[in-house]
Amino acid sequence: MNDGNEALRQRIAELEQVNRLAESLGSASGVDDILGRIVEASLNLCRARRVAILLFSPLSREVLKTLVRSAEPTDTSIDHGLNLIVAGWIEHHGTPLLTADLIGELKLKNPAEHLKSIGSVLGVPLVSGGRTIGILNLVNPRGGMKFTQDSLRVALMIATFASQFIERAKLHESLFQENARLKTILRQKQGAREILGESRVVRDLLLKIATVAPTDASVLLLGETGTGKELVARAIHDQSPRADKPFIAVNCSAIPAQLFESELFGHERGSFTGASESQKGKFELAHQGTLFLDEIADMPLEMQPKLLRILEERTFYRLGSSTEQESDVRVIAATGKDMNKAIADGAFREDLYHRLSVVPFRLPPLRDRPEDIALLARSFLQEFTRGAKTFTPDALEYFQKLPWKGNVRELRNTVERISIFVDRKEIGRADLQTLDIIEPGGGTNVGSFLKSLIRSNDQGTDLLESIEKQLVRLTLDESNGNVSHAAKLLGIDRSALQRRIEKFGLA
Repeated sequence: MNDGNEALRQRIAELEQVNRLAESLGSASGVDDILGRIVEASLNLCRARRVAILLFSPLSREVLKTLVRSAEPTDTSIDHGLNLIVAGWIEHHGTPLLTADLIGELKLKNPAEHLKSIGSVLGVPLVSGGRTIGILNLVNPRGGMKFTQDSLRVALMIATFASQFIERAKLHESLFQENARLKTILRQKQGAREILGESRVVRDLLLKIATVAPTDASVLLLGETGTGKELVARAIHDQSPRADKPFIAVNCSAIPAQLFESELFGHERGSFTGASESQKGKFELAHQGTLFLDEIADMPLEMQPKLLRILEERTFYRLGSSTEQESDVRVIAATGKDMNKAIADGAFREDLYHRLSVVPFRLPPLRDRPEDIALLARSFLQEFTRGAKTFTPDALEYFQKLPWKGNVRELRNTVERISIFVDRKEIGRADLQTLDIIEPGGGTNVGSFLKSLIRSNDQGTDLLESIEKQLVRLTLDESNGNVSHAAKLLGIDRSALQRRIEKFGLA
């Protein structure tokens, strides 16, 4: 009688725990969250040491998602092969698998090494709408606790609840994914609009972006400073399947050589002097997204083999860690330097160059598309003045005669300067000449330029701050964003320049 009461109490307790699981699943946020809660409950309710869930494609029977959990974090004896064996057995027999001896049940004469440690196995199907959508697989090691009919009964209850909530969450996820897809399409169109131009070379560039974006191929962007390499990298990312994942940009010329490995791969606490906390590197932050490595030719030579390794093996180690981490990152690199010369000089590895330049892009300088200059100038002025000012035709014609050695970036900075210092709704050629925006072969008189600014500053603008901001911006452009180099050009400390960058919002 006491044994009967004890069994009844045990079943009531099990039902209460299963009911709590059902309530918990009702508040789960998606398929991954549901799977996590199911495996945790299975570990506890069925006294399993390891639990795995496999979800199948309804059409191809391909495994779409797998989640494995163990009561012991270091235990890795459950693997994908075992899960497929259990799934195949269940599908072939049409019943759950319950065995105290997996090797004996399957009559394996020469079992794989990892299967020798496995004892009792309990596998049940996840069924929804009359079709199997996955399996729940519970494993205990040889010599450990054996699953029983009571374990099977509880596992079937868990599977019943699990199937309903998984199907419901998959519907919600599909709706969410469709919404995300529509947002991605809008973002792609917006990204394409940001690359302004009507010339043939720009149309060819947009076509090439659209062609390479859906792939995972590494891209190397080659071109002079100011040609929009980061803009193109973002457009490739925004038109790719990774569009809703991070886009992380790194300027290789701005990172001190001794900090490069930590910056890219992260570090553990205490791995070097000053590492007071663990920190994720750029590869972790860009997981499933895109990592843009600008000025790749300036990467220290000793770092290049490590970048090559992660590109080829898709794994890396944090600095100070022995735990290997997987990397799912698309890499887009860029440089304005002659890579053939860098390779010949021994400053860049040829094998890394070929790995990065699966798809090379050469971005056209502004002088190769003069027909786009007027469009760009009008667009930038519209942006800076919100449509309050316009260029006259003679001003736009004047722009087309200039060399624009700094390309689109120089044009943009020039238009911003004009928008600040010319207090006129229609900006003509004479206004440009007053600001010493000169034609080829001309000279710039700094004194006359400053006098023109003083004479035109009749609106009470803080002229000193405006000039300082422009000077800092231009110096950063000249140094390709390298703060240390810019500070040296300006003759000030790096920290002093950093404060000005933050003050003017130029970071």
